Amino acid sequence: MTHPSRTLLFALALGIGTSVFAQTEFFSEQGSLGGSTSASSVRHAIPVNAGDTVEVVVVGDSIDTTVEAVLPGGETLFNDDYDGLDAGFVRTVENSGDLVVTVDRFGQESGSYRVVARRLPPAAKIAIGETISNRLSESAGSGDRYQLSGSQGDRIVIDLKSYDFDAYLTLVDSSGNESTDDDGGDQGYNSRLTYMFGRDETVTIVAGSISSGATGGYELSVAALSSEVAARHEGRLESSDSRGYDGTRYDRYEIRGEAGEVLTVALESTDFDSVLYISNPDGSSLARDDDGGDGTDSLAVVTVAEEGTHSIYVTSLSGGAGSYVLTIYR
Repeated sequence: MTHPSRTLLFALALGIGTSVFAQTEFFSEQGSLGGSTSASSVRHAIPVNAGDTVEVVVVGDSIDTTVEAVLPGGETLFNDDYDGLDAGFVRTVENSGDLVVTVDRFGQESGSYRVVARRLPPAAKIAIGETISNRLSESAGSGDRYQLSGSQGDRIVIDLKSYDFDAYLTLVDSSGNESTDDDGGDQGYNSRLTYMFGRDETVTIVAGSISSGATGGYELSVAALSSEVAARHEGRLESSDSRGYDGTRYDRYEIRGEAGEVLTVALESTDFDSVLYISNPDGSSLARDDDGGDGTDSLAVVTVAEEGTHSIYVTSLSGGAGSYVLTIYR
């Protein structure tokens, strides 16, 4: 099972500017799952200190591992595929005590595993409006981590670009909610995420690769998005609307764009799971988004390649219907 939707509590971790990242392994235990003499799940207690940034990885021998964890203080988290099929997580703990992990397997395979815990150095800092060039190393685990601080109402776009590997971008807010992107960037295998700060907070950005063990150079940038509303449409998808070649009902809108400008298109609905399409003036596809916004809302950030009138199509997943709001920022 690869890259499932999950809530994963990442936190402070690796710094930048070096090809070797300091990691201190302080815990290692072995176990086995399945078979007539093995338990279906096994608990391990890892002693941690307040302020530690800890990476826990369950390395399976021919099994797809999962992990549930209870941090000192009672906070819980779950992960399936952290590094390939190996479960794990990174967390900065707030209290001293035992971090209790319960190891299980995804599927029916039997086999052994090893639980490894490492202490990691603090994360690097990145600011809105900043671009950082760095290299991903094999020792980076799930990726290089950065802290980004923002104020309530700030809207940003994060781009991760690389010519050396298939970029995979993760953002975890201060409540532990995770957003990920694989190929949402403007070209190739680059990644892009948008985010609006609902409060004053510090979030964690993880710059990594879709493939475990990938290495190479990358560029991570965080840019502010305009809050100027260019157009706002309140509409409704219903049975009388136009339909695409596959029978999907849609509403169509137009916006004129200038070459090089950045447009943010947000589609919100409480009635259906929204899907958003944006086309270039010649009709070719510029962007598609399903759940880039909150929940099942859609949100796309595009860089206009050529001057002209662009089409925006409002659709739904699985034939849903109802009211929606389409907002275009420039």
